[in-house]
Amino acid sequence: FIRSLLVKLFGDAVAQKVRILYGGSMKPANAPELLAQKDIDGGLIGGASLESRSFVELIKAAAAAK
Repeated sequence: FIRSLLVKLFGDAVAQKVRILYGGSMKPANAPELLAQKDIDGGLIGGASLESRSFVELIKAAAAAK
């Protein structure tokens, strides 16, 4: 939805350069599903970044999604 709106407003070249971040809490349990979405380029990491194991799992999920 957001990327298609950006395409309409600014054109495809600009819309593809914009990074869209998931604004909810990304955790190891939901990161793979969220990062698999076509137009989610990343996410905000809250409490999961405070525990090293959770943070490493998030990094692995991000690496697998790309």
